[in-house]
Amino acid sequence: MRPYDVILFGATGFTGTLTAHALASRAAVAPLRWAIAGRDRGKLDAVLAAVVARQPGIEPPGVVIARSHDAAELAQMVAQTRVIASTVGPFDVHGDGLVEACVDGGTDYVDITGEPAFWQRMIARHHDTARERGVLIVPCCGFDSIPHDLGAYFTAAQLPGNGPLEIEAYVRARGEPSGGTWASAINAMANLRKSAGSGDGSARGGPRPRIHHADAVGQWVVPMPTVDPLVVRRSARFCPTFGESLRYHHYLQVRSLPALVKLLAGVGIVAALAQTGPTRALLLKWRGSGEGPSDEVRARSECVVTFVGRRGGDSVRVEVAGHDPGYGLTAMMLSESALVLAEDRERLPHRGGVLTPASALGEPLLERVKRGGLSVRVV
Repeated sequence: MRPYDVILFGATGFTGTLTAHALASRAAVAPLRWAIAGRDRGKLDAVLAAVVARQPGIEPPGVVIARSHDAAELAQMVAQTRVIASTVGPFDVHGDGLVEACVDGGTDYVDITGEPAFWQRMIARHHDTARERGVLIVPCCGFDSIPHDLGAYFTAAQLPGNGPLEIEAYVRARGEPSGGTWASAINAMANLRKSAGSGDGSARGGPRPRIHHADAVGQWVVPMPTVDPLVVRRSARFCPTFGESLRYHHYLQVRSLPALVKLLAGVGIVAALAQTGPTRALLLKWRGSGEGPSDEVRARSECVVTFVGRRGGDSVRVEVAGHDPGYGLTAMMLSESALVLAEDRERLPHRGGVLTPASALGEPLLERVKRGGLSVRVV
């Protein structure tokens, strides 16, 4: 009997505004009870006006005022909806209260975090309670980690059986970060020591990955210390598709050895500067909250993830690809994740817990994101 199916929290941010337009496009073709939420009424009204101007025939979304550190406002917001979709980051700074409110209030939740420390903390604090209460908490429903998680899930499905499965993923991406993405990345780097080695109890990745020239893609590759391999390995715990054991490695492709050296040096410098408050503050000034790449830059942005899977004597090569992965594609994937929970919950394999996109949303989400522009295919 709640008034809304979905509330989008953080609708005034760069990615949040894109997600609002994605939900509005959906509302233009099928009934949807939804609202936008945030702390600034004036900015929310501006988003509302832009949404209605682009989709003049839709029923206007509701507007809800809530702040990420006000427990009473969060509780009141989650009580009005079946699903919360959040773009308010850095999640390690702003995300804890909302997840707690959702678990307490019986409201399903999705977000776009890529921050390992936050992700691990939500599992440790809320998985058992969410499972008992039948609440699905599904972080990482943006570029981190739907292309990688669903890509590994799809790859595993091409190699049926229960024997040991090995998957290697090679990521090639081009684009620029928004202010929110940049802040989340800097915050994650600042917490590298806190999150390193503190897994979630999921399957191990096997022998330590290393920098090498990968014949599978014909380029140099470097292990990616992102949340994505952690998410995929957790999926393997809950998805029978992966079989009895999974060895998964996750790499970034680099076009040449000099480019690899330059990349490692740049990341190392940024990570070092992120460790102290004053230098971290300087890094965060590079791009402010709500700012993002231009339409021209977004039009040139793309990602391609190549998966090579092996089980027994069989192997398969899968490609997952999309344009504007960090923003347009992320907005589509987040909105479709929320709509799976709102419209397809009876098709989902688990009733509750802090789960991954593949383990919680599975086939219904895969069907939706493929229609939405994410290419997933055997090559």
